[in-house]
Amino acid sequence: MDNKKVKWYKSLIVKVNWSIILILIIFISLLGWSINRLTSEEISEQVTEVNLENAKSLKTNVNNFMDNTENIINLTGAFIDHHLDNEEEILALLKEVKEEYSIFKYIYYADNSGKIIIHPDVSLSPDYKPQERKWYQKAAENKKLIWTDSYLDANNRYLMITAALPIKNKKGDVLGVLAGDILLNQLSSTIANKKMGETGYAYITNQKGEIIAHPNFNLVENKYNINNLINYNQVYDDQIGSIKYQYNNEQKLASFVFLERLNSVIFSQIDTDEAFSVRNKLELLIFEISLIILFILILTVYFINKRYLLKPIHQLINNIRKVADGNFEVQIKNNRDDEIGKLTQNFNYMTEEISAAYQQLEAYNQEVTALNTNLEYQASHDPLTDLPNRVNFMEKLDLALAKKIKGSIILLDFDDFKEVNDTFGHIYGDKILKKFSQLLLDSFSDNVFAARYGGDEFLLLLKGIDTNYEIKEYIYKLKTLVAQPFLIEESEFYLDFSLGISLFPKDSTNSYELIAMADTAMYQAKEINKQDFLFYQEEMFNKIKNKQDIRKLLRLALENDGFELKYQPQVNTKNEKIESLEALIRLKDFNISPAEFIPIAEESGLIIEISRWVTERAIKDLAFLNNNKNKSLKISINFSVQQLNDLDYINFIEEKINTHNVKAENLEIEITESLLIQQEKKAVNYLNQLTDLGIKLSLDDFGTGYSSLNYLTYISFTKVKLDKVLIEEFLEYDSLKTINSLISLFHSMNLPVVAEGVETEEQLAKLKRANCDYIQGYIFSKPLIFSKIIDLLDKD
Repeated sequence: MDNKKVKWYKSLIVKVNWSIILILIIFISLLGWSINRLTSEEISEQVTEVNLENAKSLKTNVNNFMDNTENIINLTGAFIDHHLDNEEEILALLKEVKEEYSIFKYIYYADNSGKIIIHPDVSLSPDYKPQERKWYQKAAENKKLIWTDSYLDANNRYLMITAALPIKNKKGDVLGVLAGDILLNQLSSTIANKKMGETGYAYITNQKGEIIAHPNFNLVENKYNINNLINYNQVYDDQIGSIKYQYNNEQKLASFVFLERLNSVIFSQIDTDEAFSVRNKLELLIFEISLIILFILILTVYFINKRYLLKPIHQLINNIRKVADGNFEVQIKNNRDDEIGKLTQNFNYMTEEISAAYQQLEAYNQEVTALNTNLEYQASHDPLTDLPNRVNFMEKLDLALAKKIKGSIILLDFDDFKEVNDTFGHIYGDKILKKFSQLLLDSFSDNVFAARYGGDEFLLLLKGIDTNYEIKEYIYKLKTLVAQPFLIEESEFYLDFSLGISLFPKDSTNSYELIAMADTAMYQAKEINKQDFLFYQEEMFNKIKNKQDIRKLLRLALENDGFELKYQPQVNTKNEKIESLEALIRLKDFNISPAEFIPIAEESGLIIEISRWVTERAIKDLAFLNNNKNKSLKISINFSVQQLNDLDYINFIEEKINTHNVKAENLEIEITESLLIQQEKKAVNYLNQLTDLGIKLSLDDFGTGYSSLNYLTYISFTKVKLDKVLIEEFLEYDSLKTINSLISLFHSMNLPVVAEGVETEEQLAKLKRANCDYIQGYIFSKPLIFSKIIDLLDKD
């Protein structure tokens, strides 16, 4: 177990504190954002209101300034109206007005003739014509006092605005225009005094957006256009309102009002930094207070967690480590009622339970150790005989092979041991096996390792023994073990066995192959009645391999329509007409004799499916001949002893007969004596069910077996077939008397006789003289496929 301290960044207290810090930061951020939003809106409204009031106040001041200026112009104009013919008095008046009212840069009067009286005097160009000046034209056109837009004076030296009053006669005709020029810097000075805070000021723009009054007169002189900063057309149309814009990288908050008399707009603005300085100070104050609170809370949480959370947890961790190290008696003092107290209480309970469980586990461990020892023995030994089992034998054999020791394997299998179990019961069989196993253990030295392979089979590993002479000595010892009968419950049992022997490394160095080879040799010994043991030979493997290959071909043939039927006619010796056909199965694509593959099919159980295929195909062909060709023929099929295990065959053949509309009496089944000898009672019952359907039976291959006539007395045969061997044997030695007697005997039992394998004219003549009913053989036809049989029948 890792006993190192928890790294600081993985510590619980750090995670808790950081969680609290994060929550506080989020809270402070939300609080600051809310305050900023509220104060920004409030301050913005207040500043906008103040700016607007300031702009309105400035508008009032400008209007008052203009009112005073207009009064002066109107009074002066009234005087001039009465002294139009006296230029000296007009000039004197203009001087007096200029001296008393310093707002005018120039004051002057011009008549319709182009004469102009001006003070102070200024040099004008010779081509100067007052009537062509905007101030003159506008006043004359409006016939009332007007104010001009800003413009440069005639000498292009001063930027100004002009108040102009038309002088009219009694008829209302304009006789001239009295005008006073006011410098824009003077107007700028007027508004410059209207300040708000440190950064707030006012300015005026004309209709085009050009600044005509500003504390910074350079902007006036340069005719700075406010369109560069804002949408002035919108401002001009709105006439009153507030805007935000940026000038010289400074954010401005401004209010504006329309100045109708000058056709201009008055702006009052202030920097947003100054306007929102209170808010910024408040935000800073909140941030500082939050930091202090955050720091205090972190310290408080840290010390509380350390004392009431981390310390008990560390104590719990240390005690858990002690438990992990095997100290199950450890306990923690507990005087708390909170979650930590409950955790401590449960820890103490857990250690008590673990301690009790550990003691119980120790006891179980001893039992398990003993049980494992027993299981290991059972895993490697046969429970019935107490001999080593197959797994144990394989381990010993693999070890011998790894050490490259020479030796041999004997596989022993009792002959007909199944009869003991079937007759006396498995209890007797088991007792015999146990007695034999004990004899094995007592009879051989350490270089022989005996094991039970399974059932009534045993294996012997002979290490260092690989010569035929040495091995036969051990075979002799094995025979002596069964030389005397086994006495079980006062019953004597005589046993024989078959042995298969393989040698290593001569035959193989693979344990599985060696056992398979011994098994192969043992089964070959069983097939050869005169041998009770055989050494493995490669030919045995080839024979078994050939069987396996044929078995595989049979399965493929069943799956892929690989079979075909050939038919050999049975000819009536009286009229030489075909009356019956024997169905003979063949493999389509392989030249393998039925004599070779039928026994393999019977061993593997495939004969059941093959026989059903033959039955169905023969019935289909029979239906074709009887129903389509109008041939009243019979077809016979062969019956295997293994078909007695096909319990549903009776229903199968009945269904096919009905399906194809075939008469049952036209179907004949050929039975061999071997079937009756092996399972007589079962066979008789089975055959009776077939005859109940109307199917005919014939006794096939008579003369090859026991040739007993007893079966003919209680089985309803309708025909007897004499085997080819019998025909050749008696006809060759000219023993016609024997054949005559045999055929006469069958005739006396009302059984027609078929002679098989008839190949010569001589044989045919002799059989006719013996009154044989039918012949079957190459003298008439070899087995043919169905299409050629039809051709043959058409010629018959």
